[in-house]
Amino acid sequence: MNDIANWLSTQTEKHMVLGYGSLLSKDSRERYSNIFTPGVPVTVSGFERAWVTRSLHEKQTYVGAVANAHSKLNAQLIPTQINPALQEREKDYRFVEVSAKALNFHQHKGSASLDDVLAQFTFWICETLDCTQANDAYPVHQTYVDTCLSGCLEHGGIEEAERFIVHTSLWEHPRVNDRANPKYPRAAVVNPDHFEYIDRLLSKR
Repeated sequence: MNDIANWLSTQTEKHMVLGYGSLLSKDSRERYSNIFTPGVPVTVSGFERAWVTRSLHEKQTYVGAVANAHSKLNAQLIPTQINPALQEREKDYRFVEVSAKALNFHQHKGSASLDDVLAQFTFWICETLDCTQANDAYPVHQTYVDTCLSGCLEHGGIEEAERFIVHTSLWEHPRVNDRANPKYPRAAVVNPDHFEYIDRLLSKR
C-alpha cells in the first residue's frame, strides 16, 4: 500500500470534504470551523473552480465549484464531519457527493489497494448554489485570495499555488486590497514571507 492508502487507513471519520478555497488554509479551518485533522493534496476532475460565489451578507465574491466534465481543480482532502459549523461556513454552497474515481493524488499512482481503501469513504465538494461574477458591489477581497494561496503554499509549495491560479476561471474581477484591515471574516494568519510569493504569482496571470 502506498502512503495515501496508509494515511486513509488511519482515519476514523468516513466523510471527506474536498476543500478548494479557504479550507485549503490550516489556520483558517482550525480557527473558524474547528477542523483539526490534516489534509492531503488531491486533484478533482469534473469540476471547474471560478470566482462565482456571491455572499450577499458578507458583500464579497468567493471561488466556487461548478460541474464541468472537461475541467479539474486542486484541493485538499480533509476528513471531517459535515457539522453545523462547517454548514454555516459553506452556507452559499451545497454539498455534492464526488466519486472516488474523480480523485487523483499527486505523485501517487492508482492501485487496487488504494481503490479498496477509497471505497470506504464518502467524498463531498461544495458546489456553488447560484453563480454570479464579482462586481464593484461584491468584489473579491485580497485577504480571501491570501488565505487560499497561503494554504496552497503550506501544503504543496509554489507549484500547488500555481495550480490554484491556473485551475481557476474569471480572474478579471474587482479586487480590494484589505490586508491592512481584513474584511474577509475567516482570513488566515498568513506567513509574511508568503505575501511576496502570492503577489508575484498574481502578477503573472
